[in-house]
Amino acid sequence: MSSVSLIPDRQLTFSPELAETIGLEEAVLLQALGTLIEKNQGWTTVSVSQLQHTLSFWSVDHITRLIDKLVLLGILRQQPGDTADSLLLNALADESPSASAPAAPSAIQQQNVAWRPSAAIEELLNLNHGIPPQFIEQVAAQFVPAAGREADTQFRQFVLERWREQQQSLTPQPSAFEISTPLPFGRDWVPSQDALDILSQAGIDIVFAESVRAEFILYWSERGGPPKEVNSRFVEHVRRRWLKHSSQMHHSTEPTRIARNWQPDPSVYETLALAGIEENHARSLLPEFVMYWLDSNEVHTSWNSKFLQHVKRQCRVAGHGDQNGGQTGRGSVGAGHRSKDRSLSDDLTDTSWAN
Repeated sequence: MSSVSLIPDRQLTFSPELAETIGLEEAVLLQALGTLIEKNQGWTTVSVSQLQHTLSFWSVDHITRLIDKLVLLGILRQQPGDTADSLLLNALADESPSASAPAAPSAIQQQNVAWRPSAAIEELLNLNHGIPPQFIEQVAAQFVPAAGREADTQFRQFVLERWREQQQSLTPQPSAFEISTPLPFGRDWVPSQDALDILSQAGIDIVFAESVRAEFILYWSERGGPPKEVNSRFVEHVRRRWLKHSSQMHHSTEPTRIARNWQPDPSVYETLALAGIEENHARSLLPEFVMYWLDSNEVHTSWNSKFLQHVKRQCRVAGHGDQNGGQTGRGSVGAGHRSKDRSLSDDLTDTSWAN
């Protein structure tokens, strides 16, 4: 058994009353900062990396966000330090920054204090994201632009992160045992962007996915509401419909009229070749076949089958191709029966070759 003691050699303390007021993490951080700030009555330089070494269970970014929360709560005041890793903190809320700040601030501090966000970026944050100007002004005092990127772009990202954190802290979190009310599922429902990205990567047209959305909504509305995994079900539904749509595009089952320039599928000639009928002979019968059905103005689901029947019947009457198998029908076509004595309609409607 290991002899390593589980009793920690260093402990962190905090005030329970303060934790109830400002939060547990904020109280722990404030207690750790208190030992540093109490040594100096004015502004204190704090190294974030050294603070993270003390609070090793938090990352540097998390500690920075907690400091920003303490500043927003009015407990601390903050100014940029000499380096990117340091901050100037002051716990005296009623002390003037100009009177307490170091007499000779560095060039980096002067640059950060002089920087101000442009009116355009403030208007953009207010109109597009609904962030109040007062909040933008408050966060601007904490912003430290970094070299290499446009300051306005950095500031916009900085303000958005702080605004989301504040909104999340103000929004009550649902209990783990609370049954949440399902989202409304009506004709205005739209799939998530992740579902649309999956369909797009599968080569499915997004316009087609939109066309079957109403059908999907109606299907589940009649069953009392959407399933739990509604976006996954929508992806499956669109994939099935897309597969059926693609199959119908290649093999239509709708009856159609024959076109003037209709040509049989190459597989028709391959089938006729197995019966001993040459392709040149079959092509010679094509103009007569097309002209007949153009004049009849009838519709059929498969003109390839019709043409196959027509060629086999003509070759059977003329004595071409394989004569074995099957019985003659409808007039007992034999050696003494001439094809000119039969009409084209009789030949095309005769299916005795298939017997």
